[in-house]
Amino acid sequence: MIKTIQLLGFLCFIITFSNCTSDDEQIDGVLKLVTDVDGNIYNTLKLGNQTWMLENLKTTKYNDGTAITKYTFQTFGNNWGNLDNQEGLYQWSNTSDLNNVIDQELTFDFYGAMYNHWAIESGKLAPKGWKIPSVEDFKELESYLAENGYAGKEAETLKTTSGWLPSSGNGTNAVGFNALPNGYINAIGGATLAEGITTWATSSFNSTNKKRTMINLFNKKTISYEENAYQIGAGIRCIKE
Repeated sequence: MIKTIQLLGFLCFIITFSNCTSDDEQIDGVLKLVTDVDGNIYNTLKLGNQTWMLENLKTTKYNDGTAITKYTFQTFGNNWGNLDNQEGLYQWSNTSDLNNVIDQELTFDFYGAMYNHWAIESGKLAPKGWKIPSVEDFKELESYLAENGYAGKEAETLKTTSGWLPSSGNGTNAVGFNALPNGYINAIGGATLAEGITTWATSSFNSTNKKRTMINLFNKKTISYEENAYQIGAGIRCIKE
């Protein structure tokens, strides 16, 4: 009987300890999985004080369960970035692999979803407890990489080791960030330059000049911060709040 009580006490201790362990108590590395409202599951990675998803967002619903309209040229014409339309839209990156840089057959959502201005501005894309990162969030990531031996090659460090056009160059994926070349959506709604460039939206939008700051990993070793017109669609790499 005494042994039974001791065993139960030990189990209770283990359960209590497990429930008290938070992401912040874990060392740099892969953390628990995160699920969005669509049921997509994402690995996460803690780097310094930040926790990032290891894939681009794939949700076709806002985090309140409302469906996001899927863009097709047949339905919307070239109104992907129309400010008068004010409807959140998504589409998938081009995965046709015309340049034969990837050996395996790609799934339609391989690069994640691409979202227009109004979907990004909705404030409801990221799963609860997560957000679209700001420029400052990416700057903090960049500083972390520079301070940990990757100064001057931050973009190369984030990029995957294969799947990029020769003109863009593969990365080292040295910290396991798995940045894929998802391309971008041009101003009239066309999926452009997959395999060539990573384009992530930030939450930073200048309402005066109608431009959003995008993060680009392209043909340089360093990260580019570029203001793009609001019509440009991009992927989302979420960060924990």
